[in-house]
Parts: sequence; structure tokens; C-alpha cells
Amino acid sequence: MSFQIKDLLHILFLSTAVFLFVIDLFILNVSLPNIQHALHLSNSDTQWIIVLYIVGYASILIYAGIAGNRYGKKKLYLVGMAGFTLASFLCGVSSNLYALLLGRLAQGISAALMVPQGIALITLLFENPEKRSMALGIYGSIAGIASVIGQLLGGILPDQTWINESWRLIFLINVPIGFLAFFAVYRYTPKDDRSVKSSISFMPMLTLFALLMGIIFPLIMGPELKWPLWSQFLLGGTLFFVLLFLKKQRKLQQKGYPTLLNFLLFKNRIFNIGLLAALAYYMVQDAYFIINSNYLQNQKNYTSTMTGIAFIYQGMGYVLASVIVSRLIQRYGKIVILTGLGIMILGLLSHLFIFNTQFLDNDQLHVLFFLYGIGCGSVLPALMTLALKDLNERLIADGTAVYLTIQQLSICLGIACIVGVFLHQKESNFFGWQHISSSYGYSMSLSVILLLSVVCVVACLPSKK
Repeated sequence: MSFQIKDLLHILFLSTAVFLFVIDLFILNVSLPNIQHALHLSNSDTQWIIVLYIVGYASILIYAGIAGNRYGKKKLYLVGMAGFTLASFLCGVSSNLYALLLGRLAQGISAALMVPQGIALITLLFENPEKRSMALGIYGSIAGIASVIGQLLGGILPDQTWINESWRLIFLINVPIGFLAFFAVYRYTPKDDRSVKSSISFMPMLTLFALLMGIIFPLIMGPELKWPLWSQFLLGGTLFFVLLFLKKQRKLQQKGYPTLLNFLLFKNRIFNIGLLAALAYYMVQDAYFIINSNYLQNQKNYTSTMTGIAFIYQGMGYVLASVIVSRLIQRYGKIVILTGLGIMILGLLSHLFIFNTQFLDNDQLHVLFFLYGIGCGSVLPALMTLALKDLNERLIADGTAVYLTIQQLSICLGIACIVGVFLHQKESNFFGWQHISSSYGYSMSLSVILLLSVVCVVACLPSKK
């Protein structure tokens, strides 16, 4: 069964939402050193550029599906795409940090509005199960390709010489893409039915945003300010309010009121194990790119283009492994994930040895990144399946929303903690190694420890395939 051209165009334009979201998540990894130098930013400032994007996304994501039912999926997709396009323009013309951070927060909120609607509209457009499955496969492939393209563009665009402050191109490139997608979906995608029964409360979203900021803010600012007393009180107080928030949500659910979390999910042992594994794994995932991109450009004299090209090999390994793993995981179960984690751990340790030279060998670096990508591709696609596989069908949607929110929170924690260690550790040699800084060595060691904790958690899963 094949698609007509109009079907493929529908999938392409509806997938633009996740394409732009993923690109802007990865494009900053490589281009961050250029932005830091251009705007004279501190180390903490660079962390906020990524964190606010993710916090904005995570705060809205849980309610995005309900909002689509309430206001219409097409309408919300268009609102999100318009907001993302305008926010990208704001980031591209920003002359100071605060305008850039405002634009990044608006990008994250807009992405949370449009991404879930894109996949929901695809499922509505293709009622035939076989066509729907193929359409969702194309959607997933576009998301995967976007991560590779993001790394490459993040390297190439800041090195352009035909425009001053060429780092702005990493944001401005979204504007024509977003405009085209908005027009195409507005013109050709049919309207969907709205459910007036769906109700939305904005207070839980604002509460979630405040709690996330209360945790992330002291973790980012604390190391740079030498952990003043207020930062310790803020972190401890926020964790206390998180417990109160969860307790209140649970009481509301027991009384039959709509809540941000469905606590029936946490009665499932496999789901809980999957969340713990995801929490530790995603702390490492994004931090790895930021640290290695920064280290290659600032310590190993790589240009952003050379760095972006190097990360393509990681993306190639990821895509190759993820295609193979989708078949192997059904046959061999958790052993596939454990093997992937083992490859990642050995890869991180190998980074220390290969980077311990004054001049890196490009071929060695590319092979190293490719093998690390194989490990990532063996783990990441299977983790969500692992967490959701034993849930009742009625809980799948709630479980997916919680999982994706934990994923984004984990990325923020990784940027705050692992990248924080890298940025704020006093420079010296790592245990006497001549060409490895202590900041790089300690951040990689912390990543290894977290991945070992994932191994322990996954090993606790039942052996059934």
C-alpha cells in the first residue's frame, strides 16, 4: 500500500512541528560556544538558553492533548507553529541575553502546543491501520533525521562568513520553514471535531512551571555563586512543596476531580522502573553533546563545522542501531538495552583515553562517536517501550505524557548537574593526565556513574521478552 503525493505532503507538513522542535533542541549543542562569545555570556547564561526551552515545553506538554480536544487540534497546531516562528525570529534578532531567553521560553511553550497536535492529526487523517502505521513511521523517521540535521546545522551556520553574527542563522532558518508549514496546514488540512466536555485548568501548569524553576534555578546558579544560603533554602523548600503538590493531586484524584497526574500509573512496577531508568539516562543524553561540543571547540581547537560533522557520525550510529533494535528487542528483551548501555559506558571511558592527546585524530574521533551512537540507538528507543509495555490501554496516554515530562525534566537536571560540573570545576589536570582537564574528566565520570545506575535498574526487570 502506497501513499499519494498529497498524503506524503500532509505527513511532511504535520511532521514539521516535531522537526523544528528536535532541530532546535540539538542545534544549540554545537553552536552554544559561538553564542557565548558573541553575547559575552557567563557559563550559567548558556545553561539557561537550553533549560528554558525545555522547561517551557515540559510545563505545557501534559495538558497539550486535552487542549487539542478542547480547542481543536488544527487550531492549536497553527497557534503553536505561529508562536514558534515568531519566537525564533525574536531569538534571531536578540541583542541581549534577556530577549534571547524570552524567545527560547516562548519557543518551548509553542513547541508543546504544536508537537502533540501534529501526531494526533496524522492519526485522524489516516483511518486505515496500515496507512496510519506507515505514516507514523515516516513521522518518527523525520524526528530522528532532525536530530542529525540539527547537529550539522549547529556547526555549519555559525561558521558562515557572508553575514555578521552568523550564529543568528540557527534561529532565523526556522522562520521560512514555519511560515510554509503554517500556510500549508491552514490551507489543506481539514478541521477536526472539538470536545466541549474537555476542561483545562491553568493553575497546575503554572504550579509545575514554578516547581521546575524552583529546582533548576538553584542548581544552575548555586555553583557559580558558591552556593549562597538562599539557594540551599530555595532548593529544599521547592522539594518540600513538590511533596505537598503530589499529596494534594492524589487527594483530588481520590475525590474524582481531574488531576495533572494519574496515580494509578505508579501502581505498575514496570512503569516505575522504566521512569527511574529514564531519569538517569536522559540526564546523560543531552549533557554529553553540550560538554563534548564545548570541549572540542574551546580546548581542542575544532571549528563549529568540524564539530558538527563529527557529531553526524554519532547520529549515523544512532539511526542504524535504532532500526535494528526495534526487531531485536522483541526477541531478546532487556539484554539488548544492557548491551547498549555497556557500549555507551565503554564509549565514555574511551573518550578520556582518545582525548588525552594534544591533537585529536579525526578518524579515531569519528569511529568513537559512531560507536557511542550505536549504544544510544540501542537504549533510547527501547526505554519508552519498556516503561509503557505493561500498562492498561486506558493508561497509555497518561503514561506517555508522564514519561515525556520526566524525560524533559531529566534533560534539565543533566544540564544543571553534569554540565554544571563541567563549566564550574576549577581547571587542572584530571588525575595527572596531561591533556584531559578535570572539568571534562569529572563530568564524564559522573555520566558513567549514572549509566551504571541505569544498568542496575534495568537488571531488576523481569527476564520475559
